[in-house]
Amino acid sequence: MVTENTVNAAAATPVNYSITPEPASNQIDKNISYYDLKVTPGQKETIKFKINNDDINNHTYKVLVNRATTDVNGVIDYNLHNIAPDSDLQDNIEKLATYPQTVAVDARSSKEVAIDLTAPKSEFTGELLGGIFVEENDQVANDSKLPKGVSLKNKYNYVLGLQLQQNTATIKPDLKLVKAFQAVKSGQVYVDAEMDNDVPTIEKNVTVDAKVTPKDSPKIILKADKAKMSMAPNSDFDYPVDVNSVTGANKNKRLKPGTYTMDLSVKANNNKNSWNLKRNFTVTSEQNAKLNKTVPNRSKDIWIILGSIAILIVIAGSVILIYRKNKR
Repeated sequence: MVTENTVNAAAATPVNYSITPEPASNQIDKNISYYDLKVTPGQKETIKFKINNDDINNHTYKVLVNRATTDVNGVIDYNLHNIAPDSDLQDNIEKLATYPQTVAVDARSSKEVAIDLTAPKSEFTGELLGGIFVEENDQVANDSKLPKGVSLKNKYNYVLGLQLQQNTATIKPDLKLVKAFQAVKSGQVYVDAEMDNDVPTIEKNVTVDAKVTPKDSPKIILKADKAKMSMAPNSDFDYPVDVNSVTGANKNKRLKPGTYTMDLSVKANNNKNSWNLKRNFTVTSEQNAKLNKTVPNRSKDIWIILGSIAILIVIAGSVILIYRKNKR
């Protein structure tokens, strides 16, 4: 798996570099483009890939081995480094790799990069999943080549998948709902359902049907469902259930202070596995007050405006009445 990622696309800019993996002798599936390696306890080996600089200028590149995580969209993410590990994680793939984190490549040339791997000393079942992240440095600052008035807001990177296995034995999936809590980001108020995939295997084709009810009540006040998601091994998945909308009639919708229940129906691996998970959570007045500082609640603004208009009408009427009396 070699992927190219863009962030905040604002202008069409060329990608002037690429990466090329070199085959490994212990590759499990030789038909895939990423590293899927069979290892033995304590095994040491070196894998190599090339960074190809196709530009007319010299460049330096950031190189990181990142442990796979799960983002809020239910997509396995290989772009984050040194994220706090899941409490059940036995072996962190980031700690098993030694490599140069900055690589200089001359113009119109390639450079081979070596990553030394040391497999865990103890036996393990499942997958240690990560990605080799490569990004050209100074992309945002280096916009002198762009047309006048155009700023470079794109950042391009490549990720080369890295998976270590000792065997292909099947692991029984185990999914937990750790907690539910109210949160806010970019004007969106939501209730987060923090799920934990606490075994070293990918949960595939995940479907979530979420409902929020008042505690001990069947009344559904919030719901969300989504399919075709994935969860990385030993990772948390914060599944969001929207409370408000960023714009429109529900922009100022809020949960009243009280205790609620997050109810999840989760299916995975082509419906072979399923879970019904519940957690209670509490919304307080203090939480809502803090939240409203970030996302102001304007639901009462219309009444303030109407009240102000009414007051102005009364004042204007009084002035006219006094004027008429004085005129007589």
